[in-house]
Amino acid sequence: MTQALKVIKSVASDKSKDQRHRSVPTKESISTIGRGYPDKLVIFKIPASRFWWVRYYTQGRVLKKSTKTESKSAAGEFAKKFYEDILLRERNLLPISHNRSFEKCALVLLDEQEELISRGERNPKLNKNDRLKLDKDILPFFAEFNVRDITYKHINDYVRTLADRNLRPTTIKVHLTLINKILTVGLREGIVDRLPPMPKVKVVDSPRGWFSKEEYDRLKQTALDLAKQGEVVRYHPITREMYLLILFMVNTFLRPSDIKLLRHRNVQAIDNEHKYLRIQTDKSKTVKNAVVSMEAAVGVFDEIADLQQTLDRPTGSEDFVFFPHLPNRDYALQTMRRHFERILDEAQLKRSATGEPRTLYSLRHTAIMFRLTMGDHIDLLSLARNARTSVDMIERFYARPLQAEMNVGKIQSMRKPQSGKSPSDLKKQR
Repeated sequence: MTQALKVIKSVASDKSKDQRHRSVPTKESISTIGRGYPDKLVIFKIPASRFWWVRYYTQGRVLKKSTKTESKSAAGEFAKKFYEDILLRERNLLPISHNRSFEKCALVLLDEQEELISRGERNPKLNKNDRLKLDKDILPFFAEFNVRDITYKHINDYVRTLADRNLRPTTIKVHLTLINKILTVGLREGIVDRLPPMPKVKVVDSPRGWFSKEEYDRLKQTALDLAKQGEVVRYHPITREMYLLILFMVNTFLRPSDIKLLRHRNVQAIDNEHKYLRIQTDKSKTVKNAVVSMEAAVGVFDEIADLQQTLDRPTGSEDFVFFPHLPNRDYALQTMRRHFERILDEAQLKRSATGEPRTLYSLRHTAIMFRLTMGDHIDLLSLARNARTSVDMIERFYARPLQAEMNVGKIQSMRKPQSGKSPSDLKKQR
């Protein structure tokens, strides 16, 4: 019985070897393509097929394919085309119809966005930000995927990896938007018939803190005190410039990114029926409409120019309004933020009473909140247009802290009666 089992196992083993060997190249058939092509590119025959096959080793993988021909010379030509396609695919140069990878669609999107940027139709930072997300997170996860193979589950798995890193829901949502744009390229090119549904990410708005009138006064005084003391932050002394910067932002509604690139030629003083600054920046986060300042900003702007001259800094039309001695504007903005953080720390105003963090951007929030609480029946649309934002953004972020008690006078205001009756008579009717 034992001998019979050995015979059966031996036959089975021989049969298994025969089956395995049918897909293994016959040694004598393996041939390189010739001069100009790597030795790793070969054609060969296998017992399981009458056709020649091609094989190439690249990036840790073995790629092989049937040439669908019994002619060795034709197989050699097929191998050359096979090799060239691999090189093009690896460099993402194949037309999208031939290369259906997620990475190829991503590169097509970036190229298209670059054209829009060159025409001034998109923010120049768009591709820079998208490339950063692609290189760091998205492509390492999706690069090997064919676009048509990506499903809701794959995207949800990606969202889970971001959530595990404790990224904010707003950041995750930005990643999903970029992934959706890339998949839309595949849809447009006919690679996929429909887009997979996107996972839902609940975003909770978290507006920055603003300054009440009392806090604003304390902030200004602290800036002046630190300037008088000659406080130095990262080799740069805090001067009266920071005090004027605070005044300027609260009276102009500008963003820190606008302040960073603001030149003297961008600011025009108007003195007609109303006195104000018309500010037309070269670039903007949103639209490039001119901003109208509060009247107080006119005097502040004159003070800034005078201060820069006393500090022996340039004030020509092409020179920057704030920190003009720092040509690297990213570094200039970083210095403004560090100085402002030091002022916040000294004034004990780093967080609002309800816990929201305060940054340089909080001065813009303060400018808008002051208009909402101290303006005379200002409408949201006019305010939104002038601040270069939307009514929805004001309601969601800037006006989030607005409470009824802040505008008791407006709530209790009465229109003049048209019937000739006094307000007391109207009260009696109620």
